[in-house]
Amino acid sequence: MLLSVAAVFIGSQMCRSCHVGIYDAYAQTAMAKSSGRVEMLAPAEFSAAGHRYRIANNRLFFDGGSSAMNYFIGSNAAGRSYVRAHEGHLFELPVTWYEQKQKWDASPGYEKEATIHLTRAVEPSCLQCHSSRVRPVLGTQNRFGEPPFLENGVSCERCHGPGSEHVKDPAGAKMVNPAKLEPERRDAVCSQCHLTGEARIERAGRKISDYKAGDLLSDYASYFVSAIGRRDLKVTSHVEKLAGSACKMATGDVLWCGTCHEPHTNADRSQQACLGCHEKAHNKSERCVTCHMPRTKAIDAGHGVMTNHSIPGRRRPDPEPAQGSLKAFLGTADDRALGLAYAEMGDKRAREYLLRASPQDWPVQLRLAVLEPDAAKSALLYESVLKQNPYETSALVNLGTYFAKQGRTAEAGRLWERALAANPGIEEAVLNLSVIRPAKEAQALLRRYLEVNPVSAKARQRLAEMELR
Repeated sequence: MLLSVAAVFIGSQMCRSCHVGIYDAYAQTAMAKSSGRVEMLAPAEFSAAGHRYRIANNRLFFDGGSSAMNYFIGSNAAGRSYVRAHEGHLFELPVTWYEQKQKWDASPGYEKEATIHLTRAVEPSCLQCHSSRVRPVLGTQNRFGEPPFLENGVSCERCHGPGSEHVKDPAGAKMVNPAKLEPERRDAVCSQCHLTGEARIERAGRKISDYKAGDLLSDYASYFVSAIGRRDLKVTSHVEKLAGSACKMATGDVLWCGTCHEPHTNADRSQQACLGCHEKAHNKSERCVTCHMPRTKAIDAGHGVMTNHSIPGRRRPDPEPAQGSLKAFLGTADDRALGLAYAEMGDKRAREYLLRASPQDWPVQLRLAVLEPDAAKSALLYESVLKQNPYETSALVNLGTYFAKQGRTAEAGRLWERALAANPGIEEAVLNLSVIRPAKEAQALLRRYLEVNPVSAKARQRLAEMELR
């Protein structure tokens, strides 16, 4: 039996030796600049969500401490958010630079935080669409190698597939050309990052991070949208918005992202595309997209505005999000996928689907454990989760809490320690351990946690009480 060698990712720099013009042009695009190490930030002072901040020497200062600003996420076309590293673990910082408004303000999702939040974990899925060759450490929630990703931004191989075999045999091992793929595989190349929906649910045993150009995205995940539609925008809702447009429905597979976007240069081909169908369009001297694809506020982008790919025809007021049932936009709408999607939305319908789901794998059991009103049954579900995924942090913390209430403090302590090894920013695990550990050990735990989260009022109060005693 003959075995074939699977191609592996080798990095965009290898592409430049033969494709220097394309490489250099692409390096100037927003996609190529969507992540990287922070080099130099201009000094600034500002308020965000009621908190005062100052930036100096690539550090963010606030009442109670400061933090390094190690990496940026975002091309800065709309804005740029920042990430700090603590012993290899990555955490999102609560401030973002909004390029369109030329101001610093609260990052999306932090607008209503009563306290300064420094422990939001940056998981591999967060980096997947903004950087390339991400290096997560197995058995952790948010720890990565140094550096956490080997290439800044979106690499050549993200759209053309791994290049190791092509480098060895350029004629015999062709790279993927998205434009020459069948429509579903072609569109998947863009959808991997520009399709949001209401929920994205990975298929059992699959990871979206394993997707490669040329694959079917539906083999890796199901994407759900509102069954009755929604008019508001998300940052990356381009694909589903375009699919619902009159233009897409009229032209079918002919119209795709590459119709208007030249990916290697980011050249705008929309005017040519519009006039190709609308030869007698009015105001031909003006750009069609100015009125027919207006820049609109995105509900998850803070101050950012995005192009409305639903091609609405005229400007509309910012609408309220639609509520209701979900339908599959891509992939299958089986009980498992629907149950996990509704659970992600906090919808009470989740449980009925999850109970019927097949397989009853750890993501299903984790959601059922959270929804289960009986503590003992919930604990059994958490135990089953940890047999399949020993590093699932919420299962570790919650099962530890159950054991502690049963007087099984030694077992609880081991679970909480495992949770902190996976993510040292889990405050519940630290506070719980500080109750059951000897005083000196507990104080050391709290001091170590305050290095991660210097503004934790609970940890500071607990430490102060212990030092007084």
